[in-house]
Amino acid sequence: MNTQSSIVLSLLLLLLAVGCADEDKTPIVTQDTLLFGAFPRLVELRTGEFDLANLSSSAYEMEVDFVDNAGGEDVAEYRVYVSFDDNSLGGGRQDFSTNSELFRTYTPSDFRAGPNGNLGVDVVIPFSEVADFTGVPLDSVRSGDRFQIRSEVEKEDGRVFGAGNSTSAVTSAFQGIFDFNINATCPLGDDEFVGEYTITYGYVYDQFDLFDEPVQALGNPPFSRVVNLELVPGSTTRRSFAVGTYAVPGYNFDGGTVTLDFACDEVRSTAIDSGAGCGTGSIAATQTNVASFDLDDDQTFTIEYTDFGETDGGCGVPGMDFSLVFTKN
Repeated sequence: MNTQSSIVLSLLLLLLAVGCADEDKTPIVTQDTLLFGAFPRLVELRTGEFDLANLSSSAYEMEVDFVDNAGGEDVAEYRVYVSFDDNSLGGGRQDFSTNSELFRTYTPSDFRAGPNGNLGVDVVIPFSEVADFTGVPLDSVRSGDRFQIRSEVEKEDGRVFGAGNSTSAVTSAFQGIFDFNINATCPLGDDEFVGEYTITYGYVYDQFDLFDEPVQALGNPPFSRVVNLELVPGSTTRRSFAVGTYAVPGYNFDGGTVTLDFACDEVRSTAIDSGAGCGTGSIAATQTNVASFDLDDDQTFTIEYTDFGETDGGCGVPGMDFSLVFTKN
C-alpha cells in the first residue's frame, strides 16, 4: 500500500500474544502501528464550554499539538470551521442554525513547541466572537444550543486530514480532536456526578460468537462493574471513566476512557472503542437516542448504545443495542 495515498491512520492489525486462548487472532493497535498523515492532539482542555450565566465573558480554550511523522514540522495549516446548532426551538422562536464556515486559520507562524515535543497551538474561541461570526444574538442562546466545531490539518504536500478520513482510534485512544461541540450549558459542582458508580445493563442483545469467543457488550449477564467518574480539566460538565474489558473479553480488548458531557438535561457519551478490529477501523459502541438526567440528582442515569453496526471494525456484524445504567455507590 502506498502510504502517500492511503487513508490517514488506517489501523494495522498486530498478532500479539496477551494471554489469549489463540494468540494468532489478537488484533492490537498502538500509535506506532498507524500510517501517519496528521491529526491535532488535545494537550490540555482549559475551558470546554460556554457558561450560560456568563456568556459575554466565556471562551473555549485548549492547547493542541500536531501528530505526524515530523513532529508537526510538515503541517502547513490548521483550519477551524464553525456552525451553530439551535436546539432551543419552539414557541415560534426563530431558528438561528447555520452552515459550517471557516472561522480561523492557523499557520506555522502561530505554532510553538508543546510539552510533548511536537509543534502545536493554543486555540481560543470567545463566545462573543463566534456568536457574531455565526450571526447568533447573545440573548437567543439557550441550554442545549451548541457551536459545532470542525477542524482539518493540511500538510505541506497538500494532503488534508480531518475526521472524514481518520479512524475512531485517533480520538478514543490517542486524544485526537478533529470535530467537537462547544455547548451552552449549566456548570456542575466538582462534587456532582463524580466518584464510584456501578454500571449494569438496562437491556442487552443476545450473546454471539466472534473470534471464537462469546460477545455481549461489556460482559454476559448478570453483569455489574464499578467505574470511577472523574473530573475533566477545563470543563465543569464533563466526566471521564475507564471502561475496562469490552466487546471480546477473551481477547482482553479494552474500552479505554469514555467521556460523558452533562449538558443541563442531557448527557452525551463518547464511543466505547476497542481500538482493534477485523481490518477496517475498530469495534466500537456509540451512543444512540437522547439520554436525559436530573441536574439536581446525580444518583442514577441511563445511556443507550449501539454496538458494532457502522463501527464494527470490518467484522461484518450488524448493529446491536444495549443500555448502561449508572448508579452511584
